[in-house]
Amino acid sequence: MDTREISFEDIIKSNFYPAASLAEDINIFDVEHLEPKHILNPEFSPPIRINAHAIILCKYGELSISVNYTTYRLNKGSALRLSNFHTVDNIRVNNNCEATVIVFSQNFTMSMPVIKKMIKNHKSSPEIYLKLGNDEMRTLTDFLQRIKNYLKRTDHAFHSYIVKNEASNFCMEFANITLQRANTPNKRTDKECRRDEIFRDFMQLLMNNFKEQHEVAYYANELHTTPGNLSQYVISVSGKSPIQHIGNMLVAEAKTLLRKPNATIKQVADELYFGNQSSFGKFFKKHTGMTPVEYKNKGKGEK
Repeated sequence: MDTREISFEDIIKSNFYPAASLAEDINIFDVEHLEPKHILNPEFSPPIRINAHAIILCKYGELSISVNYTTYRLNKGSALRLSNFHTVDNIRVNNNCEATVIVFSQNFTMSMPVIKKMIKNHKSSPEIYLKLGNDEMRTLTDFLQRIKNYLKRTDHAFHSYIVKNEASNFCMEFANITLQRANTPNKRTDKECRRDEIFRDFMQLLMNNFKEQHEVAYYANELHTTPGNLSQYVISVSGKSPIQHIGNMLVAEAKTLLRKPNATIKQVADELYFGNQSSFGKFFKKHTGMTPVEYKNKGKGEK
C-alpha cells in the first residue's frame, strides 16, 4: 500500500472481502472470510486512514486493531467506529472471530445529519469503543442483516432508497447508543476528567502538528501545562509517553512516504522536518531496526 489514505472506491474495488455494496455509498462485509494474507503485517505494512466512516461489530471470538496507536481488543458484543480522523494498523483476527463491518462513503456520511454530528463532536465525545448489551447487539445485528438483504435485491424499484433508509436507521440506532453512554453519569473524579481531556487534546494536536513539531515542550505549551504534567496525563491514559506517541506518528508517516516509488530519503526527511538526512536515518533505524534505504528496498521486494 503506497499511501495511508484509502478511498471508499479502493475498498469497493478490493478483492479482500466478499462484500455486498451499494457501490457509490455503502459497503458491508463479514470478517470471518478474511484470509491471513489480508491481515496487515505490523512489521512492514504502513498504517492506513480510510477516507470513509466505518463501524465494526464483533459477534464472536476476538480481533485487535490499533487506532491512533492505541490497541483495541474487540470480543463478543463489542463495537468500534472509525472515521478519517483515525490512523489504523496492526489488525489481527483470531481464527474463530466473526464480525461485520459496514463502511459509508464520505458523501453518504455528510448527507446524514446524525453522522455529521458524531464527527463534529469527535473532540468532545471521542470514545470509539463500545461494549454492547445483548439487546443492543441484537438490534444492530438485525439492522445489518436487513441492509444485507436489501443490498441483494437489485431488482427492487427503489433499491438505492431503501438501502440508504435502512443504513440511516442503523446509524441513528448506533448514535443513540453512543449518546446514551456519553450521558450516563459516572463516578470519575475531576482529576480523571481533566486527565482524559488533556489526552484527547494532545492526540488531536499531535495529529495536526506531528510533522513539524517533534518536541514534547511544544505540545505542553499549547495545552497550558508543563512537559512533566503532560507526560503523567498521557502515560496514565495510554500507557505511552508523549515522545513515544510522537515517534509512532513520525515512523508511520515515514513508512508511508518511503513506499512511494519516486520518493527520495532526503525528500522524506525534509517533509518530516528533520534537520538533515542523517538525523532522519538514525531516528528511523532506532525505531524500526532498518535504515530508510533498507525499508524502501524491502518494500520493492514485497510488492
